[in-house]
Amino acid sequence: MKRIAYRFLAAISAARVGTGTLVRVGTGALARPSPAKPGSCLRSRQLWTCQSLLYAALMTLLMASTNATAETRPHYGGTLRVIMQSAPNALDLPANATPADYWDIARTLSLIGDTLVKLDAQGRPQPALAVAWQSDPSARHWQFTLRRGVKFHDGSAASPAAIAQFLGALHPGWNVRASADSVSIDSETAMPSLLAALALPRNLVLKRSANANENSNRLPIGTGPFLVAAWQPGKRLKLAANEESWAGRPFLDAIEIEFGKSLRDQAIALELDKTDVIETAPQAANESQRHSTSTSLSLPVELLALVFSANSKAQDPRLREALALAIDRKPIQSVLLKGAGEPAAGILPNWMTGYSAVFSSQANPQRARTLLAGSRQPALNLSYDPRDPQAQLIAERIALNAREVGITVQVSLSGAEDIRLVRAVLPSPDPATSLVETARQLGVPQPAFPTTPRGNSLDDLYQAERSLLDGYAFIPLFHLPVASAASARVRDWEPDQIGDWSGTRSSIANVWLNDRRQSDARPEAGSR
Repeated sequence: MKRIAYRFLAAISAARVGTGTLVRVGTGALARPSPAKPGSCLRSRQLWTCQSLLYAALMTLLMASTNATAETRPHYGGTLRVIMQSAPNALDLPANATPADYWDIARTLSLIGDTLVKLDAQGRPQPALAVAWQSDPSARHWQFTLRRGVKFHDGSAASPAAIAQFLGALHPGWNVRASADSVSIDSETAMPSLLAALALPRNLVLKRSANANENSNRLPIGTGPFLVAAWQPGKRLKLAANEESWAGRPFLDAIEIEFGKSLRDQAIALELDKTDVIETAPQAANESQRHSTSTSLSLPVELLALVFSANSKAQDPRLREALALAIDRKPIQSVLLKGAGEPAAGILPNWMTGYSAVFSSQANPQRARTLLAGSRQPALNLSYDPRDPQAQLIAERIALNAREVGITVQVSLSGAEDIRLVRAVLPSPDPATSLVETARQLGVPQPAFPTTPRGNSLDDLYQAERSLLDGYAFIPLFHLPVASAASARVRDWEPDQIGDWSGTRSSIANVWLNDRRQSDARPEAGSR
């Protein structure tokens, strides 16, 4: 733009020199005009007209450039509109939340509160409420130096004593103590994965309001970039910018979240410009981009699996192994999941461990028939989550694969279930932490790790995962990503690779809205 302006000015200056117009020279003195020649008057008028047109064109170009810059310049303010699937009656993270509920509540609470540390997609700890930490050689004693001057939304100090009281109540097995500027955590056993555990959403430091609202729900009070401004359980939540946020005031003035909308309803609202950010199915990514929206896929952070109930008629391990061998995962991924995710025979995805290929997900119907030869097997009832849009079709395909090797599987939501098709969240980029959390969600025994301070080696991790898979208490099927879509109005934001909307790389708190109606009324982001 500047080069174009300079060219205009150079042309104008050259024209003026040719007509005897006064021009400035390097010394700042005025040069004497050159003598006029016959006919120069007419040429002067023509050149004057040309100069006027050049000036007009230059001014128009500069004004257009200024307007364009104002329309796309980052600016404070505005309200971000978000829609989510779940319809929570309380702003709490349930112990046995479904993946949809987990992501919705975790993302919401992460805007209100902070953890001591965060993990990036590579599993590396990053400062949050704690700015430094260290442990003794046994990994039984940890010391966290806290950030100074942090306040809760109610104005009270997020002191070491307050944080120690919160963590101690949440983890009775820990001995949590406060000192002048730090918090210490002690345990009778080694805790090599403590940093990853503290980064989980369930360890967000949140107080609860003293007075319950009319729906008997105590509201969370945190130290995060937003505070609760209005709450209608199961319907709407309005978050207002925290002016005293230790990380700096967020770009946005507010975030309005509407709950209880299906993925289809969310997609329609985004297309009609009634919302800014939605959740979406991973397989819908290509279609959403055709509507001038931006879709982001995480790494695989969910596990789709078959889990046998405690009273299942499939008590024979050979029957369970035969069912695992009968399932042809590749067509399900290609057709029903439209290429999203990865076929899986293990709990942890390859991006966490690098060894997932050791667990073969290849179907082997012949081996399945051999395991069942000469035995009479009971009919099994397979249930699924009716809120999962792909669950029924996947369950029916699994039943078809089972019948091809001689196993009778009926897909039904009534009667006693023998097998259930479930999703589990892999909540941390730390593989040991995700293995523990996934086992808890699936209802299987916790993995056994060596109680050593050196941390969990790759071999330790593999042995722990292998022990959970032995006996076929559950059958892993797919590792799946989560997806989000945003309108063109949302700028300068991309969800974290692990599906976090308030991750270490980019936070939804600091997006800016490309809204022409607000661009002239808001100060620039550089004034922050």
